[in-house]
Parts: sequence; C-alpha cells; structure tokens
Amino acid sequence: MGKKRIIKKFEQLSPEMITQFNQKFPDGFEDSLITFANPKGEIELAVPFETEDTYYLIKMPKNSRASDDDDDNDNSYDGFDNFENLEIADDVADDDDDD
Repeated sequence: MGKKRIIKKFEQLSPEMITQFNQKFPDGFEDSLITFANPKGEIELAVPFETEDTYYLIKMPKNSRASDDDDDNDNSYDGFDNFENLEIADDVADDDDDD
C-alpha cells in the first residue's frame, strides 16, 4: 500500500512538522511552489512535502503569493479535482523576471 496523500494548510501544521518543513527547505520554498485550481476554481499555492509515511500538499496562505497581478501564470491547472492521483511536476517556472 502506498503513502497517504493529504492536503493541509500551512497554518495547521504541528510544531514538529514545521521543524521538518524548515529542515527540508532551509533556503526557502519559493522554487518548490506549485499552483492549482481548487474545486471552487480558485487558484491555490502549495508546496509538495513528503514524510516517511505521508505525501502532503501544503497549501500556503494567499498572501504568500509572489505577485497577485501575474496574469500569465502557466502553472495553474483549471478543473483539477482528482487529488487521489496527484503528481507534482519538477519543472516549476521561475517568476523572477524583472522586465
């Protein structure tokens, strides 16, 4: 049997999980952020995080988004509602363009 898959809000992580999260991302998690559309069609930001027995998708607070006016976000997945077969791509785009 595979690992459990859980979507959890960052604010709801236990102190132990926050410590593990900080150890996995000591230099920040910006390069690991993904976006997806929740069942309501709202864009969510999340970070994939794996423990020994569970695969988490940690939803970040909406105010953690780097740019709320980024209209050409190529990382959103409209209509994505099948979290049981969730796979995270390794090619998260950089939003560091300062044009």
